Amino acid sequence: MTATKTVKVAMLSFAHQHAFGYAAVLTHLPDVEITVIADENAERGKAAAKQFGTTWVASIDEALAMDVDCAVICSENVNHKPMTIAAAKAGKHVLCEKPLATTVQDAKDMIAACETAGVQLMTAFPVRFNSSIVALKNAVLSERFGETLTIAARNPGTCPHSWFVDPALSGGGAVIDHTVHVVDVLRFIYGAEVTEVYAESGNLMYGYEGDDTGLLMFRLSNGVPVSLDTSWSRPANWPIWGGVTLDVIGENGVLFANAYNDNYEMAEIEGPSFTWRSNEVSGDPEMVSAFIEAVRNDTDVPVTGVDGLRALEVALTAMKSAESHKLEPVTHA
Repeated sequence: MTATKTVKVAMLSFAHQHAFGYAAVLTHLPDVEITVIADENAERGKAAAKQFGTTWVASIDEALAMDVDCAVICSENVNHKPMTIAAAKAGKHVLCEKPLATTVQDAKDMIAACETAGVQLMTAFPVRFNSSIVALKNAVLSERFGETLTIAARNPGTCPHSWFVDPALSGGGAVIDHTVHVVDVLRFIYGAEVTEVYAESGNLMYGYEGDDTGLLMFRLSNGVPVSLDTSWSRPANWPIWGGVTLDVIGENGVLFANAYNDNYEMAEIEGPSFTWRSNEVSGDPEMVSAFIEAVRNDTDVPVTGVDGLRALEVALTAMKSAESHKLEPVTHA
């Protein structure tokens, strides 16, 4: 019997709080090792290394020169590009936190670098792995639900402050931070692209430079109209960082999924009047596990850099619309 390959991981930056969740998953996966944590913030990096029982280095290049198979990048958004390109040149597969980049060109450069190096680039979109979202997708695609007529989506959350509210580091504010999750989920469910966006956003709550409230109206290429609240409108004591919900109106019923309540509800015109089912997974374990297995088995990652690019294009178009106060077409590079 052939021994299972141990996948060795370099975690590049703990600037994003999701790094702690991903690291916790990695430490519980069999035959996976967090070999090194690289973080230029020594205090943060050393604390993370102590928490997860590994080595800290300040230099990204030093970490990538080690015997590791892949890199998990949770830096400030603007640093996704240089870190991903450095990892690709070092021959390491990449799991990169969303949004993939802060500009379309940066995202394209990241994708191209990984393709040239022959390594995989996966965008961290855990919501599409959430069991309630998967259940909703299956219900949407069932014949008994019929055609989707419209969707009301929400992804409000708490303000993360820190570098997130500095557009030079984050690329914007709440709109770029939370739009991409929902756009990816809708692309995952329908296999459709967003064609046009109208958005309003504002700096109404915290006084930072970037936007903290956003409301989007957009249309999918299958004709379905969607509304999306993508604001940092939850108080600091809110129990979860986000709040992705989908309210799907169909020909034969209504579907509702809450990715962070871990439940799935369906009310039908015919048959059972109401169904409720609880689920117990968040999306992070499934997403991280899928990346590790792709690295281990040399198979395709389930969420690509192109998926990250497509979601980013919509978020950036929404930001443009919020400035122009006009309906803006989404251009796909």
